Amino acid sequence: MSDDATTVLVSAARRRRRLRRVLRAALFTATALLLGAVGAFAAGYAVWEVPDPRAVATGTQQSIVLQYSDGTEMTRIVPGTGNRTMIGSLDEVSPAMRQATLAAEDASFYSNGGFDVLGIVRAAYAQVTNSPGGGSTLTQQYIKLATGEDEHSYTRKFKEIVLAAKMTNEQPKDEIFKAYLNTAYYGRGAWGVHAAANAYFGKPPRDLDASEAAVLAGVVQKPTENDPRVNAAQAAKRWEYVAGQMLANHMITGEQRRRMAVPETRERFAWRGEEMSGPLFHIRERVLEELERDGLTARDLHRDGNTVVTNIDRDAQRAAEETVAAMAEGRSQNLRSALVSIEPGTGAIRAYHSGDRRIGGFDWARAAQPPGAAMQPFVVAAGLMRGHGLAETYDGTSPQEIMGATYRNSGVDCSSTCTARMAMAEAAETAFVNMAARFGPAAVLDAAQRAGMRVDTGDDERRVGLGIATGDYPVSTVDLARAYATLAAGGADHEPRFVRRVLDRTGNEVRSFEPEPRTAFGDDPEASRDVAGNVTESLRRSAWGTSWALDGRRPVAVKSGIAQFGGSPDKALTAWTAGYTPQIATAVSLSASDERGRPQPVVDATSSQAGDALTGPTWQRFMNAYLADEPVEPFPDFGPVGRYAEPSGVPFPPVSTSVPPPPRVDR
Repeated sequence: MSDDATTVLVSAARRRRRLRRVLRAALFTATALLLGAVGAFAAGYAVWEVPDPRAVATGTQQSIVLQYSDGTEMTRIVPGTGNRTMIGSLDEVSPAMRQATLAAEDASFYSNGGFDVLGIVRAAYAQVTNSPGGGSTLTQQYIKLATGEDEHSYTRKFKEIVLAAKMTNEQPKDEIFKAYLNTAYYGRGAWGVHAAANAYFGKPPRDLDASEAAVLAGVVQKPTENDPRVNAAQAAKRWEYVAGQMLANHMITGEQRRRMAVPETRERFAWRGEEMSGPLFHIRERVLEELERDGLTARDLHRDGNTVVTNIDRDAQRAAEETVAAMAEGRSQNLRSALVSIEPGTGAIRAYHSGDRRIGGFDWARAAQPPGAAMQPFVVAAGLMRGHGLAETYDGTSPQEIMGATYRNSGVDCSSTCTARMAMAEAAETAFVNMAARFGPAAVLDAAQRAGMRVDTGDDERRVGLGIATGDYPVSTVDLARAYATLAAGGADHEPRFVRRVLDRTGNEVRSFEPEPRTAFGDDPEASRDVAGNVTESLRRSAWGTSWALDGRRPVAVKSGIAQFGGSPDKALTAWTAGYTPQIATAVSLSASDERGRPQPVVDATSSQAGDALTGPTWQRFMNAYLADEPVEPFPDFGPVGRYAEPSGVPFPPVSTSVPPPPRVDR
């Protein structure tokens, strides 16, 4: 045999020996891991106790305390009387409700061993990739609900699996199902299916039909967001999923599915008979909704007896309620008002008036309504983002046909060479329409969205028209206040937040929420600052022609807007005033509706005046009250964009010159 052949044989033998060593090591490791897992499972099985549903019920009756930003108490969310009635048997729950629950959460419940191997693999993958997902059985979900342990960890998941297996071995499936139905949190302060059936439909659980059951089975996943009275679109999507799962698992027939429809639910918390002002009620609702998005449900908060420190300023909230009440005093009861005040640079909501004095009434601060000329700063921003400066000229004459439609100015006519500054000061609508025609309506929409506004453009935002420049597309008061706060913060956008931090029962902080700024007008913070600063300058000049200057000669940027009712120039559908100083941005909106919710013209009942004759003084009084003890601060510095200098003889002072306020006039 040659030396080469001998070398080959020796090398092959070495590889086989190495492979055998690797296999032995792998087998030993796998055996050790398996024995370790079995040992840990056995130890956990022996030590850990399955939570009793009645003990769980007792432990979830803690009040949640909501505080103002200064730590004084705003309100308490107290578990309602009788909201934890336990069902004694599954016979107390309609077959439809049982089927919907299994369809939504665990269709194999009656055949599985308490946990799902594939579900465990999915959960492990989600843990490794830090992605949403999982596959918990209904038994595992009961364990998670009952123990209150829902952190994203292998240890928690292992304990959940052990207790689910133990519960399955020791208790009949019907008892486990009953425990889940008695423990699940359905939102609206309702624990257990008995309270949930009452909270949503005013009936016992045995009377729930398939459509109603699909609502309740769906809300457990996200008790606030899936509530039809909070987010109708999200709730309908979840309802469709549950109904589809019922059909897919042969719990209902195709004909039964076709007859199902999303049912009407009761007003939130109507079942608990709470007494509270409308604005305070809606603040509470927004706080709970925000925390749920952050992973803290009302169930968690009640279980732990948490205190929630909000961003709401006590004095500012009082001023908001007083100024809005003054606006409504002696006037028609059909007026619907809202006021939202946001701190630039943090997104902290300092005051929130939802416009409805009734508990459970409609939250007008979140209602999307046409903002009229209050949208025009973002027309200017769209041009600035493309290098069109404040001194660039547009045709501001009236009337004028633009792209096939006739437009008229509601303010003073501007010239055929109207600059952006002049257009803002004179409220020359035709000039803004010409700006939108030059930049493109999509550019205006983009600027508004970048500032933080969600603009309702219907089904297809790609078809947005020139009406974006006249404020025809609806936005909410919250979003308009946010967008103006973005301008005040030098082009830095912040998500509006109600909650500052969450404390445990001993006062220790368990969660805090720090602002996360986003550069609004492009990727360059300096360029975004320049866009915002130029828009602010145009709004400061527009304040010349109003009566809404503030005390103390404060630099202020403000804009009013009116959306026409039915195209009539003499009637207002909505009226707005929005503006800001470096410290605070506030938007005030006003609309009207009859008892059936149908829109009505906004009219001052004491005269024929409408529009900013009401919202302007309200905005001014609130801002003066808020800023009474605050120092006078300048707006941030910025650099000119595009053509900046006005033609000779145009009465606009340089940026460095403070703008004297006009005479104060009460309308």
